[in-house]
Amino acid sequence: MNAPSPAGIVLTALRLDRWGAGQVDRHIDEGISAGVGGFVVFGGSAEHVSRLTERIRADAGRDLWIAADLERGAGQQFRGLTELPPPAALARHPDTEAAVDRAARCMAREARGVGVNWAFAPVLDLDVEPDNPIVATRSFGADPELVSRLGAVWIAACQEEGVLACAKHFPGHGRTRGDSHIELPVVEATAADLDQDLRPFRSVARHVGSMMVAHVSVPSLGAPGAATVSRAVVTGLLRDRLDFGGLVATDAMIMAGAGSDDATAAVDALAAGCDVIVYPSDVSGTVEALRTGGRSDPGLAARL
Repeated sequence: MNAPSPAGIVLTALRLDRWGAGQVDRHIDEGISAGVGGFVVFGGSAEHVSRLTERIRADAGRDLWIAADLERGAGQQFRGLTELPPPAALARHPDTEAAVDRAARCMAREARGVGVNWAFAPVLDLDVEPDNPIVATRSFGADPELVSRLGAVWIAACQEEGVLACAKHFPGHGRTRGDSHIELPVVEATAADLDQDLRPFRSVARHVGSMMVAHVSVPSLGAPGAATVSRAVVTGLLRDRLDFGGLVATDAMIMAGAGSDDATAAVDALAAGCDVIVYPSDVSGTVEALRTGGRSDPGLAARL
């Protein structure tokens, strides 16, 4: 029996917001040929995305994940669909839970309507650092109880509508002053701070279908490098202590926080306990690195 292709754990990007039609078509064909597990879609009109996802599934002839960042509704990515207020605004609504439930259902129904079955949302980071360059209004707020409660409502509504939710960015990106797109930020926090950061993730661990691990360094958790490649964080904390049984996805591997060699980082992420490698810079190079790693490491081969 042949071993499954390592490409099955890779999600590659479709940048409809940047690429011309020819480049999009090439990436689709190359991804399907390589055997990727799916695509992360950025941009495009609702009509275009719907046609593309239908074509992708027909050409692949297999189940695929079609994912997108949809924190503010399907209109955040796809023209013609509904762009919703950010989570911070929903958290200030007079009927907060109803607002969050309605927003998540709207997002999920519209996403499913264009073929997207995995939403990279909600953000469960706490908005506790005024100088944080990337969290801010993407968070439901600074109170871990509020973030836990609204995150759970969002996740339940999304998944009841047939779209996989993804709690991010584990173990917490809210205390950083750096942007993991351009560097590896360090979370310098006390044990009490970290307990607060983890509370929203802990509260949804039995319910959410997937979690995304951040490219942040948390030395106090045994992660001097990126949490994405830390077995102490992914397996020891998320799997064992929080008892999470869903899919563990990396943040985008093209981000600088993943390191300069994201193909090697993908191998390390798999060894740490991640299940899905999201948006590598070089799909073929990443797949080959995973294949090579599996040949030399029986534990990695078993993970694959």
